[in-house]
This record gives sequence, C-alpha cells and structure tokens, in this order.
Amino acid sequence: MERKTGKEMRGLMVAVSATTLLLVLAVIAYFLIDVIVTTNSNIEKNKDLVIEQSVLSLVQIGEKITELSESPAVIDLFNREEVDKIISGDMQAFYDLIGRFAILFYPIEYVGMVRDGEVVSLATKPGVEADAREMPTEPPAGDYETLDSMGGEEGVYVSVFYLVDLKYPGLEPFYVNMIVDRSEELAVVTDYFEEQRNDLILRMSIVSVIAIVLSLLLTTLGLRYFTRKYVVNPIEELNRTAEEIADGTYQGEVKVDENSAYSALQGLLHSGQKVLSRMDQEMQD
Repeated sequence: MERKTGKEMRGLMVAVSATTLLLVLAVIAYFLIDVIVTTNSNIEKNKDLVIEQSVLSLVQIGEKITELSESPAVIDLFNREEVDKIISGDMQAFYDLIGRFAILFYPIEYVGMVRDGEVVSLATKPGVEADAREMPTEPPAGDYETLDSMGGEEGVYVSVFYLVDLKYPGLEPFYVNMIVDRSEELAVVTDYFEEQRNDLILRMSIVSVIAIVLSLLLTTLGLRYFTRKYVVNPIEELNRTAEEIADGTYQGEVKVDENSAYSALQGLLHSGQKVLSRMDQEMQD
C-alpha cells in the first residue's frame, strides 16, 4: 500500500518551495520594474529627440524664409535671363534651377537631377562636396537607402528619389535625388541606447550575483533550519521518548499522530510502553 507523505516532510517541502518562490518573485518583480522604468525613459528620450529634430527643421525652414529677402541667391533664382532660358526649352537651366532652389530652401546636403540613369545636374550645401559619378542614379528598392559616405566623408546619409513628371510638352520625366546627413542624430540615439544597454547589463549582472548569493544562503541555512525542525528534532524526540520508556522514567502516554511521517515509530513506542507497563503491573502483582 502506498504510504502518505508525513506532515514533517510536507512542511519541509512547503517551506523550501515557498522560499524559492519568494526569491523568484523578487527577481521577477525587480526586472519588471526595471523594464518599466527603462521603457518609460526610452520613450521620453525619443520624444525629446523627435521634438528637437522638429524644432531644428522649423528653425532651418525659418532661416530659409529669411533668405528670401536677404540673399542675392534667391534673386538670382528668378533673374530674367535664367527664366528666358527655361522658357526657351533649356533643360539644363531648368535642372540647375531646381537644384539651387532645393538647396536654398530645404535642410539637405545634396540634390541631384537624374535622367536615363545619369546625374545631369547637382547642387550641394556649402562645404559639402559631391562627385556626380559617385552619386546614386537608380531609385532604391524601398522608399529610401542609406549611404556610408558622400564626397569622401563617412557618416550616415539618407537618400530618397522623387519622380518628377510635369506632363509638359517636350519635358521628359526625371528623378530628383535628395540626400540628408543624419550622422549626428543617429550617433546621439546610438550612444543613448548603448548607454541604456550597458547600464541594464550591469544591473542584471549585479542582480544575478545577489540572487546566486541569496539562493545559496537560503538553500544552505534554510534547509538546515527546516531539516532540523521537521526531521532531526522529531527523530531526537522519539529517541528521548524511547530511552525514557526503557528507563521507566517517561511520564504520560505516547501519542500517535496519524498525519506524521513517524506515526509508525510513535505507534511502536506506544505499544512498547503498554507492554512494559503491563509487565510492571504483573511483576507488582
């Protein structure tokens, strides 16, 4: 017949399980809190970055608007000679005008007009160099592509193609390729998340070490305490009871706890006590 697990062993198992569960819950709670705090921080940081970039773009656009009334380049865009060239069908003048206009009014580093797989005109932001032979001439597979360098300068450059099809007689469709430098912005984002990652790794390492130490302490000290309470002490109590019964000094009657793992031993001692008591009674009679 299958024997039931005694209350002492059940108590030991419950104690060990509860201790381990508390440790696991504590570790889980820490990481949940850490993830929440880190995520909120990341959200706020990226919100700030988006706002800063929006403000920067608006400021740059505002500066370009100011140049409408101050820069000779703006006036040159609309001088009569250039306009006459375009009206007469000079497509090169038309492409050059688009390039100067885009660079003047938009915060970009490069703009190139591409027709039949060839850069037919380009313009760059002051201080930026670009070789038409090295610039993109075909639209990317997606909405954009990133370049590792431009004009000999390494960085992160975002390139976008727009198809221009004005439907005017004699005007063939062409692409406008615009490139903006996002090296500094992405460097800021990369540094931030690398800092967050390294900080998280450090905290995880510290928590792991603490968890291991606590686990060893709880396992060693906890098991020692609960083993003594639920195993060693009951056995020692049974030993003392047996010795006192044998010496005839035991007071009272041995109680049998049916829920105890030691109920069989308790029953044996109880029976032995009765036998000895009966023998003593017979001897006295």
